[in-house]
Amino acid sequence: METRRRPLESVRSSGLPQARPVRAAPLSGGAPLSSHPGSPLPKRFLLWVDGVGGYLVCLSSRVTFGQATADGPVDVPLFAEVSRTHAEVTRDGEGYVIESGRAVRVNGSETKRTVLSAGDRVTLGASCQFLFHKPVAASSSVRLELTSGHRLPVAVDGVLLMGNELMLGPGPDAHVELPGLDAPVLIYRSKDGLSVRVPGARYTIDDRPCSDRALLPLPCVVSCDAFTFAVEPVSGRL
Repeated sequence: METRRRPLESVRSSGLPQARPVRAAPLSGGAPLSSHPGSPLPKRFLLWVDGVGGYLVCLSSRVTFGQATADGPVDVPLFAEVSRTHAEVTRDGEGYVIESGRAVRVNGSETKRTVLSAGDRVTLGASCQFLFHKPVAASSSVRLELTSGHRLPVAVDGVLLMGNELMLGPGPDAHVELPGLDAPVLIYRSKDGLSVRVPGARYTIDDRPCSDRALLPLPCVVSCDAFTFAVEPVSGRL
């Protein structure tokens, strides 16, 4: 899709664009690099990768799915024919378990509870489908790819369920494929909150020079010669 390769536009302007074509959304800058060290992590945030796409990142071990409504309580709201709280996916010792008292099918078979495996096709309600990807075997994080044309209130390409880290890498064995990298970039949980590691390269966070590891405030823009991505808190639209 041609719009996936458009560059970040006006990353210092306020507010996210409403139209889908700008994939890496402009954010308001100015958050200090060391903002709120040690503060609790949010349940969700948005990740916009220039030239690649946008993702809703969920950090909780329990993530709920349901219909997108103005006062909906779910973590992943969907414009689809599903219940207000249709299903939940839980990360535990078994892996990722989907449970629901409603209509859920995994690879075409109806289920109330099952452990998800890489490549599983999950159908919520009559037709809302996503693929369950686990591209990094050593990581507990996974990617859900919406395949049925249904969408969230914000135009993202998928949902990332984040365990300890997300890998942005040059090949398909990464949570987010980011061509042109010499080594994977990590977004990870640290004792001070959310952090980023860019090995072997200098980069900036909101125009502040960094190297190797740094805290990742929300919102901010991370940039170097090989990539640009932005993170922001989830707003009322979700």
